[in-house]
Amino acid sequence: MNHHIYHLLRAWYPRRDESNWVLISIVETKGSSYRKAGAMMLFNEDGEQLGVVSGGCLESDLLHQARKAWSSGRAKLVTYDMQEEGDIAWRLGIGCGGEVTLLLQPVTAKSDYLQLPKVLFALAEKKTVGYCQPRKPGVPSAFVSFEPGQRASDYWFWLSPPPSLAILGGGVDALPLCDMAARLGWDVYVNDPRARYARKADFVSATITEGVKAEELNHQPWFAACQAVVVMHHQVVLDAEALQAVAAGTSDALRYLALLGPVHRANRVLKEARLCGNAFSVPLSAPAGLALGGDLPESIALSILSEAHAAIYQKSATSLKGKSCQAS
Repeated sequence: MNHHIYHLLRAWYPRRDESNWVLISIVETKGSSYRKAGAMMLFNEDGEQLGVVSGGCLESDLLHQARKAWSSGRAKLVTYDMQEEGDIAWRLGIGCGGEVTLLLQPVTAKSDYLQLPKVLFALAEKKTVGYCQPRKPGVPSAFVSFEPGQRASDYWFWLSPPPSLAILGGGVDALPLCDMAARLGWDVYVNDPRARYARKADFVSATITEGVKAEELNHQPWFAACQAVVVMHHQVVLDAEALQAVAAGTSDALRYLALLGPVHRANRVLKEARLCGNAFSVPLSAPAGLALGGDLPESIALSILSEAHAAIYQKSATSLKGKSCQAS
């Protein structure tokens, strides 16, 4: 399953009363660690886990710690020091070289499920939510907020909904782009007004498949919420109409816009659309994608999705070689 908190909560919510659960949150890290502060997972008493807070190295000991939390009914803090030879993390041979502190809180009806249902419903509505947990062991508790604010006595993190991608053009080469994005946990919307394209039977991993015309796109709630849009009809007029729709939109969510094809084709599409390259709220990537090499649909999809991923997370898309793990 995908490890985004939204997908974890979707899997947990229908089963919230079927077993004892504990919420495990990384609340502080020092040096190198597999995941950073704000990462969360859920464990139940049968050893089933939803999500990860390490590369699989800490989870066996965390289950032992979770049982202590269930037994006491209280929250507890656990620190693993990958630099200290006497620490359990060192004996497990993790070797990350950093320190990670986790908060374990039993999730029960008595504690209102640590407000996790409220987080789930907010993320489902594409809202970013502030999630707050106490900075000390004790009675399990949490609260959520939609307003900026932070108390020094609490662990406070912003939780955002999964990224969303609109693929305008439902041909065969859109399939791997859809599948890869869905595997990342993104919401993927595929639209093509042509009858034999963007069929649900083909795009089984898509959140929604549609066949609306370009002039109707801005009336679709999913389109206004998309952070990435890739135009790939392989048809100049349809691509031009799609770009016109993007240019006419008023969405603040858009972070990445790409047009498939070489530069000379992009110029032709823009001319057909009567638009210039700076007509959009974000730069137009044309040709789409990063220079990764390969000419198969899967390679092109990886190239485009990598560029979109970097744009959404505001990263440089450069090699991490020689840089610290925290480098952008």
